[in-house]
Amino acid sequence: MTSVLSEQLQCPVCLCVFTDPVSLPCDHTFCRPCISAHLLRSSAKSQSRCPECRGPFSQKDLRVHRVLTNMADAAREEEESGLAAREPEAPQGQTVASELVCPEHDEKFKLFCETDQRLVCVICRDGEKHRGHTFTPVKEAAKISKNVLRGALGFLVKENREIEGLNQQQASEIIKTKEKSKSLSAHISSCFEELHQFLRRREEELKEEQEREEKKTVVAMLKNDCVIENRLMIGREMEVTLQSALEIPESDHFLEWWSERGLPVIEGMKMKDTAKPNYRSRVRGLSVTPDSLNLGLYETHLPFCMWKEMLKVVKPVPVRLTLSSSDDSYLKVSEGGASVRHADRKGGFGFKYYRDYAATTTVVSTETVQTGQHYWEVEVGGKLDWGVGLKVKEDSGKQSVLSPEREIMLHLKPEKGLVFSHDGVETPLMAAGGDPGTQAEAQVGPRRVGLYLDCDRERVSFYDADSMVLLHSSWCSFISPCSLCLCPGPYMEGHNTNPLTVCWY
Repeated sequence: MTSVLSEQLQCPVCLCVFTDPVSLPCDHTFCRPCISAHLLRSSAKSQSRCPECRGPFSQKDLRVHRVLTNMADAAREEEESGLAAREPEAPQGQTVASELVCPEHDEKFKLFCETDQRLVCVICRDGEKHRGHTFTPVKEAAKISKNVLRGALGFLVKENREIEGLNQQQASEIIKTKEKSKSLSAHISSCFEELHQFLRRREEELKEEQEREEKKTVVAMLKNDCVIENRLMIGREMEVTLQSALEIPESDHFLEWWSERGLPVIEGMKMKDTAKPNYRSRVRGLSVTPDSLNLGLYETHLPFCMWKEMLKVVKPVPVRLTLSSSDDSYLKVSEGGASVRHADRKGGFGFKYYRDYAATTTVVSTETVQTGQHYWEVEVGGKLDWGVGLKVKEDSGKQSVLSPEREIMLHLKPEKGLVFSHDGVETPLMAAGGDPGTQAEAQVGPRRVGLYLDCDRERVSFYDADSMVLLHSSWCSFISPCSLCLCPGPYMEGHNTNPLTVCWY
């Protein structure tokens, strides 16, 4: 009766009789220390949930269950008194634990078969079954096996510490993402305050996008965190098991555990097909998913994105850039430094040479950037051949005119259509004639190109500035100051005479 009652009074977490039981709003009951530890573990990640039904609760929801407290105390006292009554008194100089005996020969286990990794008696040793095997006295064998176990335990403890560190880092990244999401939400709201009723609709649309990005980012982080927590839980369980085994005082009892459970666990921890007994790392393959919440252009230039609809209230706007004058006689920069075009020249080496050379000649802005987020727009109009992008300044302060590996460019070429060029490698975005490719979906080249540079995230994006459609986005690893770079393309016998113009607002 007492055993049945004790089972009904067990905490679902620690599986022991309740200690200071408290109830949750869902009416499930746990030991106060158990549920407090659960609260502490889950508070850094999300709302705490009942271990039984997953219902939400908080610290203030805990209610003392006085009836269960009295019943648990009574059951515990009765169980302790029953154990005391049944416990035999050990003779002086002897321990209560009995020595294990061989079930086949009814002899004490005095030896450990190294070959079979089993306890044996002296009769077993002389039998046919163990002929030619290696034997070690029980105490000596237990000492050797415990040393192996200590090594495995030390490795496991170190592994679990590393996994716990990853777990804490992932929780920190999740908190950072949520805090950043709140900051972005406030930024979006403050920008839309000036746009009044008409732009309230766009505000909600962008908030929904931000929440989707947050959800997508956090879901990936939580999924990775579950993998980390799962490995940590398994590792801790193994750690407790091995630590408990080390505390078995009797050598024969320990070796019995070693034979039945310990050795398979240790062997399972080792790497296969290796000469050395190295343990297989459970940290390998784990990593922390970093914060990647990003709204791109809308994060830092949200009002300008709305400029097409409400130009007069837009702030901030792109910084005015001035093109530097060029010593190249093929390039003509306007007096104010806002536009550039190619001169009407074929060159002394013929039209083909001029065409190839003109396709690579560029002019850059006087201003350079290296940090922060920046956006510019360039009017390309109906030009048939042009290039818009970034060029890195060299240490000497002079830009390398013919160094495509130092440029990130978006080109429109008559024979190829829209082409993205990075490190000298070209990626077609839209085929000539209007067939769309990759991210570019416009049927013709854009008349105005937007360039968004996020130096902090090392990313550059090109937009159709009229429709704000993303044409292409790429990582960039520029560590030196870079400038806006324009290539007006060849003259093409008068068919490509329009300039490239930096838009000023």
